[in-house]
Parts: sequence; structure tokens; C-alpha cells
Amino acid sequence: MLQLREVSVDFRTEGGMFRAVDRIDLALAKGEVRGLVGESGSGKSQVLYALMGLLAENGRASGVADFQGQNLLGLSPAALDQLRGRRIAMIFQDPMTALNPYQRVGDQLAEVLRHLPRAEAWERAVAMLDRVKIPDAAARARRFPHEFSGGMRQRVMIAMALLAEPDLLLADEPTTALDVTIQAQILDLLAELAEETSTAILLVTHDLGVVARLCDTVTVLYGGRVMEEAAADALFSDPRHPYARGLLAATPRIKAPLTPRMATIPGTPRAGAAALQGCPFAPRCTLVTDRCRTETPPLVRTGARALACHEVAP
Repeated sequence: MLQLREVSVDFRTEGGMFRAVDRIDLALAKGEVRGLVGESGSGKSQVLYALMGLLAENGRASGVADFQGQNLLGLSPAALDQLRGRRIAMIFQDPMTALNPYQRVGDQLAEVLRHLPRAEAWERAVAMLDRVKIPDAAARARRFPHEFSGGMRQRVMIAMALLAEPDLLLADEPTTALDVTIQAQILDLLAELAEETSTAILLVTHDLGVVARLCDTVTVLYGGRVMEEAAADALFSDPRHPYARGLLAATPRIKAPLTPRMATIPGTPRAGAAALQGCPFAPRCTLVTDRCRTETPPLVRTGARALACHEVAP
């Protein structure tokens, strides 16, 4: 469905070019749900914006993003318009800025289905609002975004993305503003979509609980580079990269024994891929050697797992 090869994202700044994503490779099959995880600044969201052609004006994407035979990074805005919303949909992280404040929610949803008669499009929009657990969907479809809570606006965005039954769904923290009950229902809905329609989902999230519940495979990013890639169950049972281990160790667990302090990763996150050689995680890694600081570890693939580390075998 989707294959990224050597994809990079650079931004032109007053201090020079800043690389947010550095030559990542990634493959996504029909019906697969892949999690893209990492701390803030690791480049997760910029990957999605690059695929949708929505980078900031000072941003530039390079490499190949092959979507069913078309390189998304090389398409004109007009060509992308033929794909966006219909074959590729996106759930944005901030629904208040993504929704039109001057239009009723139902009108914005029905616009996705403008190829249908107006009455049928409205009916399907209301049905999708009900499916994402918006109470009294028929009445709320006639209201404006500011009349919804943050969690309800997020569900509206999810409904909008699902209406066209896209081949590829890009989800940027889709359950951040939802309480745990609604979050579980939305995750079940996304899983159902992937299974019933073979929609491929690329999910950006900080929540490893969401990854465990929904994702088939996981790609771990740090400093704009892929640190580890594996099946979700393999990553959770046997994380190899020191960064992946740190992320999992820092995740609270209900059954874990109480400790005076939660586990943390020392140091601060590194935003972007610096021009210096070496592993981006080296300043925070407990296994660091001189080689790690001077030589960039290649991403080595062994079976279904990939790992970029000098000190740990894949």
C-alpha cells in the first residue's frame, strides 16, 4: 500500500537548514496498523504532513513515498487533491484548528460525500457521528464546532476521516483528548475499519497502551531517525534498542510494584537529526561507546525486526 524509501524532511530556518526526519524507510501493507512512536520532536507528525503535502512553507520533503505506484512527494497540489480525503485521509491532532468554525459540523461531514445527493450525504454523516459515539447525533450535526467539547470535536474529525473509507488513514494522536472509555471505542472502530475494508493505518502516538491495543507493527523514531522496528508483540516482549527499552520502562503499569520514583530516560529529547555523525541517542544512552558518538549506526534488518545500534544485535 505504502512504501517510504530514504524519506527526509528539511526546514529552512534563520540558522540554516534543519533536518526533522532523516532518510527513513517504512512499508505499510493493506489492512496493517503501524504505530509511529517516539518523544516530541522525533519527527513523527512531520512524516504524516509530508505524505499529505501539508508541510509548512519553509519545509521540503525528499525521497520516495510510493502509494500504489505514485510518489506522493513528487505530486503537484492538484494531483494530491485527487487523493486527499478520498483515498488518503488524515485525523489531525488539533480538531479546533482543523474544523471550519463557520460551518455546521454536519455540513462539513456531508462535504466529504458531495458526489452523493445532499439528503443521502447528510444521512450518512449523521450515521457516522452516531458510530463514533456522539450523543444525539442528528441534533448535534446542526451545531458548530465551538459547541462541542474537545473530545467530541476529535470524534468529529475521526468521523470525517472514516466517511470516505480511505485506502490509507494517517492518524496524528487521534485519541489524545478522549477519556479512556471513548478512547477504547474509537480504537475498536479503527481496528474494525482496518479489518473490514483493508484500510492501512499509520498511527502517530505517545501512548504505548494505544500501540499495544491497536497496532500490528511499530516503528520507533528518535531524532528523526528509525531506532527500531518490529511486530508490536515482539517489541513489547523483547525491546532491543536502548531507547525502546527506556520508553517501555517509563510506561506506567497497573500490576507493576510501587516504587519511590518512576523510571525515566536521562537527559533531554533531541529534536531533529543533527549534521554531526553518530547515533542521535548517544548522549542519553547507557550503552554508549566512542564508536556511537562518531559513527552513525545503520538500520540492520533481520527478518521482521530492524535495529540501528552498534551495541545490540537485531
